[in-house]
Amino acid sequence: MMYLSEEKETLIRYDELDKCWYFESNVRKHINKILKLESYFETITKEVEGGKIISVSAKLSDLDNYSVHPFVRIKRKLSQSEKTRLTRHFQSENSQKCPENRTKFKTINIQ
Repeated sequence: MMYLSEEKETLIRYDELDKCWYFESNVRKHINKILKLESYFETITKEVEGGKIISVSAKLSDLDNYSVHPFVRIKRKLSQSEKTRLTRHFQSENSQKCPENRTKFKTINIQ
């Protein structure tokens, strides 16, 4: 059964006894993120409906190689000039690393 908006949630839980993190989500954005990193997890259980994954549960036990930072952080707010400066910085940094890509970059407006 598809989940209603008020039923959607993502849970991230650390188990001290198992020394591992458990992730459960039926939020599309979080499902995609977990599936993108699928190889990091020891196990992943997928709930499929109509050919679409509507929920996932995952266990991360390799804490020597992976970490989880679920705590609140202050969001960095940038002025338009700071956004432009950072865009140019990353473009020039990338073009120095990959000279063949120099002409492929376009200025983008970061909101």
